[in-house]
Amino acid sequence: MHSGIKLSFNKIKGELDVHLDSINQNTSEIQNIYDYLQDLDSKIEKLNERIDELNMFVGPKMTEEQLSADLTHREQEVFVVLYAQEDKITAKDIARKLGFSDEMVNRYIYNLITKGIPVLKQYEGDTVHLYLDLKFKNLQAKKNILKIDESIFKQLLSDRAI
Repeated sequence: MHSGIKLSFNKIKGELDVHLDSINQNTSEIQNIYDYLQDLDSKIEKLNERIDELNMFVGPKMTEEQLSADLTHREQEVFVVLYAQEDKITAKDIARKLGFSDEMVNRYIYNLITKGIPVLKQYEGDTVHLYLDLKFKNLQAKKNILKIDESIFKQLLSDRAI
């Protein structure tokens, strides 16, 4: 009887070992697929960046008259934060600097883009970094084509130390 039980346990152990091997193979396959998807995600982010850049350069060239859209006070504040940044910034950082919600900042960024202001995006992981096109930034510095209220510049640049 003892040998019969031992034989049954060995048979069960053999079956469990086969299942364990299958699980290990599936886990390895899942890991490979995950790595592949991460690689694809990275490539898609790079393509999105390139598409944004191409859209800006290939799209219809906007004249100063078209760019001189009227911005609301809040849109001007968001623009000034973007304009004053030397590097890229996230919408969350803009919201924190202005005391706005993330949703508000995203809506104002969308409004700026629809009004023809070249706000560019760069994807880093799950984070979207925003910045102004350098040519546009220089044009704004020279001619103030958006007619940004000077008091907004003074208020944001002195009080909040952007």
